[in-house]
Amino acid sequence: MFKHSSHKIPSLNTTSTADISFMLLIFFLVTTSMDRDQGLKRQLPPMDDNKQEQLMDVSRDNVMQLRLDAQNRIYADDSLIGIDRLRAKVAAFVGQEQRRTMHILQVKTDSLATYDAYFRMQNEIVAAYAQLREQRARKVYGRPMRQCSEQQQEALQKYYPQRVAEAYE
Repeated sequence: MFKHSSHKIPSLNTTSTADISFMLLIFFLVTTSMDRDQGLKRQLPPMDDNKQEQLMDVSRDNVMQLRLDAQNRIYADDSLIGIDRLRAKVAAFVGQEQRRTMHILQVKTDSLATYDAYFRMQNEIVAAYAQLREQRARKVYGRPMRQCSEQQQEALQKYYPQRVAEAYE
């Protein structure tokens, strides 16, 4: 006479929740932009505890002082130079035969200078070396440096070694 009815608890159908979550995750990963960090490609010499630090006498004539001040102005040997002339100035200095392997570019940067100005200055220095190596590759091997073999590229890098020293005040 009296039926005992069981109460059913209502439930949600969650079978597609995982699919929707996955699609939202993919959507946000694809549409999100990631900031790229800027950096300088530098290779430090390997650490060797047995090796004594080599000291070397360098003539003042073989040192070019580059300074970036707090107002992002660049000075080459105490004379103001624009960023547009820096590459040519460095290439002319390094490209001279008597100082080709014995030169040093001494870079001093004011702590108030911007990172952007510092990176632009460093990029121009690296571009000057690349320009010299490219000219040498075309002269000696008759082709661009990127088409040279690894041994030829190493020879070009030894011919124009990148010698940049950071100086701190």
